[in-house]
Amino acid sequence: MKHGKSEINSLMEYLGSFELATFNAEEQRNYLNVSLDRFLKTLDLFPEEIGEKSRVLELGANPYFMSLMMKKMYGCRLDFANYFGEERFKKNIEELKSEQFGESYRINFRHFNVERERFPYRDGSFDLVLFCEIIEHLTMDPVHPLVQINRILDDGGYMIVTTPNVLRHDNLRKLIMGKNVHDHYSGYGPYGRHNREYTLDELRLLVEALGFRVEKLYTKVTGAVNIKGFSIKRFRGLIQLLTTRNRGSNIFMLARKVADAESVYPGWLFE
Repeated sequence: MKHGKSEINSLMEYLGSFELATFNAEEQRNYLNVSLDRFLKTLDLFPEEIGEKSRVLELGANPYFMSLMMKKMYGCRLDFANYFGEERFKKNIEELKSEQFGESYRINFRHFNVERERFPYRDGSFDLVLFCEIIEHLTMDPVHPLVQINRILDDGGYMIVTTPNVLRHDNLRKLIMGKNVHDHYSGYGPYGRHNREYTLDELRLLVEALGFRVEKLYTKVTGAVNIKGFSIKRFRGLIQLLTTRNRGSNIFMLARKVADAESVYPGWLFE
């Protein structure tokens, strides 16, 4: 779905008006500018069945921009989960407030490591789980969270996955120029970097082995909303039209639970 400039500017103003203690203002603005295009493309994946009565879990919800958009556009019943490291929080609560729009929210979230712990929800608790921009950060076991997502989804429930595409044009360009495509070491620890990126076909193989049927799967070129000066990213719409199949910067997937999952560790991914 194409989003007009006025709609995008309104969303930038609305989302940027919220204050969150865990994000400083500049960091928040930069993140929103870079990520809003991807958020909108993620919302395009939402199944028609999702509405006010739908139970939706957002993994890695902080800083809650996607949460606010889901609430505004779908009014669904939201649950939130985050992981900020081994230290446990006395109160898993964050305050989200916009003085400009007169809105405030008290966010109660669950805190757990998605690749090490059993998710703290009952079987069949949700109609939709968002697993966005997480799988590339995992260090040892992407199967575990997918099995857990399958477990907590109702029969026929949906999962949305987004992740960088390792076969994106920018990576291919870097390799041709003799440059490295792997992430830098991060001051935020092992989860602060992309530890393993995927191709579109790899992601399909992985989820189909774990009780899901892929409903939608494609790559898209994404980029910053506001770009100062000249940048090739200004032309991402044209780039998308000219892009060789499956070379977009991000993978977007909608998958549906069709069977219970067992932990299967494919040889192409694990030694």
